[in-house]
Amino acid sequence: MTTKLKLYLALLAGCLLIALIPMQANVGDQLTSMLKLTLTVYALARGLNAVISVAQGTEMSIEPMGVGVTLTPGEILDPLNDLIEQVSTVLLLASASLGVQNILLSLGDHVAIRIGLALLIVITIIICVLRGITATTKHTLIKTVVILTLLRLVVPVVAVVSHQMQDWLTVERQQALHTLQSTRDDVDTLNARSTEPDRSWFDGFKNRLDIQAKLNDVKQQAEQGVEAAIYLLAEFVLIMVLVPLLFIYLMLKLPARIRL
Repeated sequence: MTTKLKLYLALLAGCLLIALIPMQANVGDQLTSMLKLTLTVYALARGLNAVISVAQGTEMSIEPMGVGVTLTPGEILDPLNDLIEQVSTVLLLASASLGVQNILLSLGDHVAIRIGLALLIVITIIICVLRGITATTKHTLIKTVVILTLLRLVVPVVAVVSHQMQDWLTVERQQALHTLQSTRDDVDTLNARSTEPDRSWFDGFKNRLDIQAKLNDVKQQAEQGVEAAIYLLAEFVLIMVLVPLLFIYLMLKLPARIRL
């Protein structure tokens, strides 16, 4: 038995072992965890978008010492709202990507697929050992086995890499989410105060000054919210879109690079 044949048999044995390993049990929980996180962030983004939409339709009239000033919170929140809408779109794409990965993982883990791949590998091992079979046939079968094995591995690898990257970025993401949550609470409070009825002249004067102070807080919070939204946009584009596309690109290029 030549050294080259031993290497082929070792490669096929590794592929056979991979074919027998259930991927769903090992990777499915990670995909589910990422999907839950994505939907949680999406819910926060839509909630923030809703309160901003209410604020955009509100004009607040403030008249300290008889001087009238009309403030429009929507002008302050427009840049943040535009970013939040983009983040929401990316989160929908991320959810769809995770859903597709989960479906592909289930298909690749189906008993029929695993048994079929295992039988093909066993047949290929037998053919490699037998004499009288052309080298072209052996190489074609081995290459087919390797490609099918890689196709079955691509989703689990993407899931593991993406999940690990999310773990590394947990602190930064939590800070961004906390900022957006605070922004939503501030805008919601501002909306509530703008609709409160004035019981007396003094209460009305005090309420308007409180609104002006709160509006200044919202302006500062909105600026921080823009930075937080940009971070979340970048993180989810990288992990949920670019990483899967990179692995798909590598899978399309890899078969042409295999030389046996």
